[in-house]
Order: sequence, then structure tokens, then C-alpha cells
Amino acid sequence: MNHTGINLSQEIKQVLVSWNLKDKITFAVSDNASNIKNALNSLSFKNMGCFAHTLNSIVQSALVLERDLIDRVKSIVSHFRKSTVANNAFKTYQINNGVTEPKKLIQDVQTRWISTYYMINIFAEMETSIRGTLGLLDNAPDTLRPENWIILQDLIKILKPFEEATKAISGQKYMTASLVIVIVQGLYKVCNNLLRMNLSERALLVAKKLLSNMDEREGFKNCEKSMTLSKCTFLDPRFKHLPFMNMNPIKNEIIENIAQIIRDKEQPSQSDVNMQPTPIPESGELSIWSEIDSNVARFTPLGTAKSRAIVEVQRYLDDAVISRNQDPLKWWKDQSYNYPNLSILAKKYLCHLGTSVPCERIFSSAGLVLNDRRCRLKSEKVNMLLFLHYNTK
Repeated sequence: MNHTGINLSQEIKQVLVSWNLKDKITFAVSDNASNIKNALNSLSFKNMGCFAHTLNSIVQSALVLERDLIDRVKSIVSHFRKSTVANNAFKTYQINNGVTEPKKLIQDVQTRWISTYYMINIFAEMETSIRGTLGLLDNAPDTLRPENWIILQDLIKILKPFEEATKAISGQKYMTASLVIVIVQGLYKVCNNLLRMNLSERALLVAKKLLSNMDEREGFKNCEKSMTLSKCTFLDPRFKHLPFMNMNPIKNEIIENIAQIIRDKEQPSQSDVNMQPTPIPESGELSIWSEIDSNVARFTPLGTAKSRAIVEVQRYLDDAVISRNQDPLKWWKDQSYNYPNLSILAKKYLCHLGTSVPCERIFSSAGLVLNDRRCRLKSEKVNMLLFLHYNTK
């Protein structure tokens, strides 16, 4: 089957129907390929391109400016990894210089920029050992010039915040959509600060390219305009209104949502209609329900649904922001009694993801389970193995 937008939408629709999920999808995250985006649009789903994929594209494009230098690093790393003599000499050099646990150089993966960062990071860290070992070897590649080592150090400073962002957004045991706006703001601030630092000229060009790449992606630069992402961030007790330059639009939207929840709760169901409280007889006859009915009437909440929504949202904002290292989902579980309506909205939006990375990890695991030597496994067995892999502690 060709992976066209039409075919993909039909397959997705079939899966949703078979799992009874058709009316339960509130947000979809995919990679940035046009065919899957067209498929989601045809199904009328609110959707967003994978934030981790976008970050990868931004950094990969900027690193093209230093492709020659990175290729030279890759060549030296490849020499040490392929040559047993070179690898042993590298290990011996470290031991002779007091290193108790010798390190190995790592090679990057072309499609993942973060592997390039890890490669040059350990490469720069082992500069002395690399230069010393290359000087002892025959037919070894030339070492880098002094200015190139400086550029590598500067590149590490520039790429470190993007590595932090990629790791934070790629988690699968915590919510990630609420992090998108905060991470984007942090990256813009860091890049502007980098331009004022005393970095090499070539490194500054990379920093400028990163900044321009972020500006070119409308969904990245203006992610705060996404009402879905804004709700996720607002409902995260680690952030609340703090990331927003103007919190009024998102606050008003949240209030309207809460007011609607309150109205839906108060709309009498058929069972409520059939169980109306017993009226107090005019004849003066006593009833066991008269006392409780009068109390219920006396304590019925006053004010409109919107006014009560405003009070609940304001109490949430007045409550202390929790530490960034605390679990916001546990906080909502503990505070659901204090915010009965807001917690309903939190359950709806905080399940959203910022990336498709967790899904891709499942595909990678499936590739390890079902391979050429295990090609006769039935689909039911593969499903059970994957389930056990992800749920067995």
C-alpha cells in the first residue's frame, strides 16, 4: 500500500473504529511528513508536528555550516574504532596518564543531531589523549588544528541547551506537551545570550543560524498561539501563567471551559428529574426528608457558572507554583478535591504529548523482537512481548 494521505487516513480511521476511539481523540502528534499531516487534517483532528523532529531539523541545518570540521572528527573517531592497534594505543595512553577508567570515542548517527553532539563532546574532552595517541601512530589521520579545537568547545556550549531540550521533550514517563512553550522560550533566550558571548566567529555563525532556523518555523516561533499547548502549560502547576507575556487570552479560555463543565454538571439528568425531593405537605404532615431538603436548598451554590469558574481559576493561580522536579500529575491527584472542575480539564489536556518519540521507540523495539531469526512469531505473541517489555518493571 502506498503511504499517501488518503490511504493513511483510511487506516487510522479503521484502527480508531476497531478500538472504539473515534470520538475520544482530542489531539494528534505526528512526524513532519506531509502525507501523515494531510491524513490527520482529513480526519479533522487537531494536530501538531513532532517537536523533537522540528528541533532535529533546526540543529541539523545549522551544523551544515561546520560539516567539514565534523567530518574530520568523524574520520578520526572512525580510525580509532576500526583499528585495534589505534584503540589499544588510545586506551594505554589514558592509563599511563592516570585515567582509571579509559573512555571510548563514539560515532554519530547521521539522522540524529544529538549523537553528533555526544560525539564532539567526548572528542573535545579527550583532546590531550587523542592528540598524544595520534602522534604515536603510523598512518594515522592528521589531528585538528588548535583553532578547530576551540571551535569544537564553542559548538558544545551552543548545542548544550538544545541537547537539554531534546532530552526533556523526548520522555515517555511524564507529560511533554506542557513543556513545549517553556522550552521554546528558553531556547530563544539562550541563543540571544550566546550572541553576546565571546565565542569564535564561526561558532557565532552557527548560533545565528540556529536563531534564524527557529524564526523560519512558524509553528515553533509562535507556539504560544496554539490554544491546546497554552492550556497544557497553564494547567501544569509547575508553570501556570508564568510563561505567558499576556495571560488574559488563555485565562479567559480556561474560565469558559470550566464554566461549561459546571453547566454540564448542573444540567439535570432524567434520573434527577424522576427523583425530585419530596415537597413539604401544606397540611403540616411531617416528613423524614423535610430537614435535609431545606438544608440542600440553603447551601445550593450561588452565582453563575462563570463567576464560580473565575473563583476556582483564581484560587489555582494564587496557589504556590510547585518545583520543576515535582510530579504535576501527582499534584493534580492530591488537589482534585480543591479544584473539582479544573481537575477535569487537567485530565483532558495533560495527557497530550509534545513528540512522537515514544511511539517510534515502540517501532524500534518491535524491530528487535521481530527479526530475520524470529520471523515466524505470530502477531498476538509480538503484541504480548511488546506489552511485557513496556510494562514489566
